[in-house]
Amino acid sequence: MIKKIKVGDLRPGMFVHDLNCAHAYHPLLQTQFKLNGSGDIDRLIERGLSSVYIDTALGIDAPGAPTADEVRRDIDDALLKMAHLAAAPDATRPTLPETDIRFAHQVYEEANQTVRELMGTMRLGRNAALEQVQSAVQGVVDSIFRNSAPLLQLGTIRNTNQYLFYHSVATCSLLSAFSRQLGIGRDITRQIAVGAMLHDIGKTRVPEAILDKPGRLTEDEFEQMKRHVEYGMEILADAAWLTPVSLQVVSQHHERYDGGGYPHGLKGEQISQFGQMAAIVDVYDAITSERTYHAAMEPVEAIRKLREWSEQHFNVELVEHFICCVGIYPAGTLVRLESGLLGVVAMHNPADLLRPVVRVVYDTNRLCRLSPYELDLSAQSADRIVDYESADKWGIDPAAH
Repeated sequence: MIKKIKVGDLRPGMFVHDLNCAHAYHPLLQTQFKLNGSGDIDRLIERGLSSVYIDTALGIDAPGAPTADEVRRDIDDALLKMAHLAAAPDATRPTLPETDIRFAHQVYEEANQTVRELMGTMRLGRNAALEQVQSAVQGVVDSIFRNSAPLLQLGTIRNTNQYLFYHSVATCSLLSAFSRQLGIGRDITRQIAVGAMLHDIGKTRVPEAILDKPGRLTEDEFEQMKRHVEYGMEILADAAWLTPVSLQVVSQHHERYDGGGYPHGLKGEQISQFGQMAAIVDVYDAITSERTYHAAMEPVEAIRKLREWSEQHFNVELVEHFICCVGIYPAGTLVRLESGLLGVVAMHNPADLLRPVVRVVYDTNRLCRLSPYELDLSAQSADRIVDYESADKWGIDPAAH
């Protein structure tokens, strides 16, 4: 049986099944192992872990600890309650005009090309015109304020070998949408977006062998990786056009609400609102991306994990606002409907977070593909989402839809 237990309650002989944190938190540690002594537990505490999941079939039990199923039910209940409280019944029904889609494609390609050229130049040790990101960022912000759905959809399409570029653009898009969700004006949103586009610029000084290492990092390698924040601030030091808002995003995106982040171990409100927002978005995009060292997490599971981790690592109120921004079933999620149809979530619906717009692609009753068509689940009561599905299981590529 899988149970959740506080790190302080661990005992030698227990078997750790899941460290319960984003991979970026524990690149030095095995993810599954038996605790052989107090030293193993101390190392988990030193890494800032607050709770883990144990497997009682492979190690000693923790009587009274909640099971993984119980934890999941509690999280789902919290999300359900949040969805009802956050529903905006007067919100405009989401649409995807062709003009907005074309504009988003143009913006997305320009942004990726800009980041690729900028970081490629920096990687070669040459000086780059950092201000060139401003045009690309303005396009992202304009696209998000025009219609956030197309650009957020495009952000789910990745090339594993070019993660750094795609991650920078996706973080920029997500943070822009997050800012809009919070009612932050265009000018401040643009400054946040600039910081998001440049937040990992320091990784151009980290050896690629470390960035792309498929296995666990050594202590020295992890310290070098962590220095990307410091490197980033050094690179941006002479960019007088950057605002404090942009720099807060760059310098604080790895800080954690419980003080367990880096580089300064800031805690709670010591972290700016923009830094707190960036931390949430950075982790969400990272764990939903396919990497050489971990498989991509389904967006729905990532939402659940963000809600769970908000008990320690993040500001819970901001996490809930972010979930309202991307939806409980984010774009790109393959969902099963009560009727047996499978659909890819095209965009969430602010009027009802549990009833997004889906693109129906498969009928599990007849085991056949369908000519794709859009279905707004909020517009009728005959169907509803039962759960999400594995795209690999059904041989469906959500990005293609």
